[in-house]
Amino acid sequence: MTDAPASRIEWMDVLRGTSIVLVVFNHAILFASSVPTGSPEIAWALNQVFAPIRMPLMVFLSGLLVAPSLARGWKVYLGGKARRVLYPYLVWSAIALVLLYLWGIRDGLVGGATPAPVTAWEPLRVLYDPLEHLWFLYDLFLFYVIALAITRISPLWIAAAALVAAALVPEFSVRRFLFLLVFFLLGVWMSQHPGTLNRVLSRRWVLWVCAAVSVGTVAAVVVGTGLRYTALSAPFAAAGIGLAILAARRIGSAGVLRPLRFVGRDSLVFYIVHWWPTSIGVAIGAATGNGWVALLAGTVAGLLVSTAVVWLIRVWPPLNWLFSAPQRHVVPTESRARDSF
Repeated sequence: MTDAPASRIEWMDVLRGTSIVLVVFNHAILFASSVPTGSPEIAWALNQVFAPIRMPLMVFLSGLLVAPSLARGWKVYLGGKARRVLYPYLVWSAIALVLLYLWGIRDGLVGGATPAPVTAWEPLRVLYDPLEHLWFLYDLFLFYVIALAITRISPLWIAAAALVAAALVPEFSVRRFLFLLVFFLLGVWMSQHPGTLNRVLSRRWVLWVCAAVSVGTVAAVVVGTGLRYTALSAPFAAAGIGLAILAARRIGSAGVLRPLRFVGRDSLVFYIVHWWPTSIGVAIGAATGNGWVALLAGTVAGLLVSTAVVWLIRVWPPLNWLFSAPQRHVVPTESRARDSF
């Protein structure tokens, strides 16, 4: 199997789908922190175990597809990313601003972080401080622009510099950006060298090292070491990504994983839409007084509503224009016309 063929790759869809499910679960825990039930300690610990790999895996997979996209020319490349990443970021930022100004909704429909005063300058945040969970689209578009700008430089040099900077920068959002840029550029480098990913992961000792380091991830969580968006977590993220790819390549076509492949094919829709219904699900579940019920209700609500939106897009294709800029004389026929992350 090649590293980045033009057709859909089932193991990639499985991994994207897995990442999205973990993101929804993570956000359910976030919203649960603002309700009386809170999050069960086991759920919190499990979330911490997956924290080092969840988003690095997603950007690494995006990086793996950069070289084929660049081969089509910089205008086509940049236009595609603007249409399928920047455009939905702007559309949903506008929606988030409407919710904020009309109803004071910030950080989910119910709950989230401590409310902050709403000012007339909120629209400017779209340019430098993304609202809600939309930071990922903002960062991802910048990653694509950086990949275009450094075509004459090895991505490994920039990745190394970003990793050093991530170890020195204290501000969270900047550190997160730099840390994820490292794994995006690693994916870009792999896309420029077809077959490298296969050769690396085919070595048995790589499997054992990844397994050992991943066990260390669990140990770090047990002792309370934070491994989220820090330079220290880079080897743990790399090991987790390696194991995830090895596993997905072996079982990615299994029938039981069809739901994950479905989520992975429409990862953009699931990522954007889940935020608000997840917050509502947590609030409804919290009414039972049971933290597990709140988490389950939030996670299920986020996934079900996102699935419903995907189905609605297939029934009424123009709805896809909320997620991808319309092209002249082109009407989307199904949700798969969008790029996955």
